[in-house]
Amino acid sequence: MPSDGLQSNQTFIVTMKTWFDQTDGLGILHHSHYVLMMERAQKVFFVATMGKDTLDPAIAPDVYVVVRDLSLQYMMPIHPECEVRLVLSVKKVRAAGLTVDFEFRSVDDKVLYAKASRTVCRMDGVTHQPAAWSDEFRTKHEALLRN
Repeated sequence: MPSDGLQSNQTFIVTMKTWFDQTDGLGILHHSHYVLMMERAQKVFFVATMGKDTLDPAIAPDVYVVVRDLSLQYMMPIHPECEVRLVLSVKKVRAAGLTVDFEFRSVDDKVLYAKASRTVCRMDGVTHQPAAWSDEFRTKHEALLRN
């Protein structure tokens, strides 16, 4: 079973725990928590990739982003409390956009709970307009593109 972090196949794994208070009336993980888990996993990914644990655009301009597009497909319900493995894959790097695919899996990889795709747009911290990624960001993320 692979550990969290960057994998040899260019994916990035983040394992998270779900809790009883995240359930809906059916006792399964409420749909809104999938998006929260994606946000948290994306931050862990950015911190690991860029080496900066801040959302301050003056210090880490490449993590000053807005979500442009999000799609989420639910396959199997998640029954808290359990650990869920999120597998992130860089799908596309554009001038100011980054698309990352997500898989929500059981820790043994036997169950695929959900699939998602999220595109973010880098924004300038002063003008709040789209801005190009830094050369460092582009280089690091283009190296993670899966063919």
